[in-house]
Amino acid sequence: MLKIFIISIFTFFTLRADIELELSDTNIANAQTLLVKFKADLLDPVIEKKYVAFEGKRYPFYKNPMQKGRSFYALIPVDYYAKAKKSELVIVYVVNGEKYYSAFKMEIYEKEYKKERLKVASSRVKFSKKDKKRIKKERIEAMKIYRKKSKRFYPKAPFIYPLDSKITSAFGTKRIFNDTLKSYHSGTDFRAKKGEPVKAVADGKVVLVKNRFFAGNSIIIDHGQGVYSGYYHLSKFKVKKGEFVKRGQVIALAGATGRVTGPHLHLSMRVNAVQVDPIDFIKTVNLLLYR
Repeated sequence: MLKIFIISIFTFFTLRADIELELSDTNIANAQTLLVKFKADLLDPVIEKKYVAFEGKRYPFYKNPMQKGRSFYALIPVDYYAKAKKSELVIVYVVNGEKYYSAFKMEIYEKEYKKERLKVASSRVKFSKKDKKRIKKERIEAMKIYRKKSKRFYPKAPFIYPLDSKITSAFGTKRIFNDTLKSYHSGTDFRAKKGEPVKAVADGKVVLVKNRFFAGNSIIIDHGQGVYSGYYHLSKFKVKKGEFVKRGQVIALAGATGRVTGPHLHLSMRVNAVQVDPIDFIKTVNLLLYR
């Protein structure tokens, strides 16, 4: 079943008679994603450069895949560890050699993520030197992938869920192992029996098919322009690295590989190398892709 999500109507701004901006919101929580849309008249002005500046980083505008003419978008991720504060988002663009700045007040707030207390054997929270070496190597390998930005944005339709099942563990849950805070849940878990088909959430290119220490059998799909989805704890792969896949295509079978206690699917999303809430991201990106 196709799941389409639409959230709040854009905040609308007019910068000049020939430039329009739309923001998905001016309040955003840690680990959420902001969508900014930039539209210019077909002929004028001549735009030489454009980007978004937010929290010390620059984000490029990309061509809007769903609109003709000079329509662009930028996806802005907020880190899970971001603190509540008042901030400022600045759109910068250069027209005929003149630089324009348009600043908008933003409110970053800390979402109240749940806490999950787990009692496990000490062997599952303490790692050998060999394990630590493998964990570090796999983390470096993953971040090298996430920092790449392919020029093309592959999706042409709204993102979907990888399974039509209940969410058993939400993103951001603080994991307290044996009364010690160790981490937070970096994805969204879906209920799944071993062998249940797992679908790609959107079109993209498979960039990793591998067994990993924590995630077990894993697939990472590059959707283009800094957007990646990850599918973990799989029992069987149905695709190979380098293969292009379509939204809804079965890419694997669910399982219980890696550091888990039972079968399920863990869905992960990255935007510009930042881990974000997958469900919030799907809602936000679908504002761009929904016709």
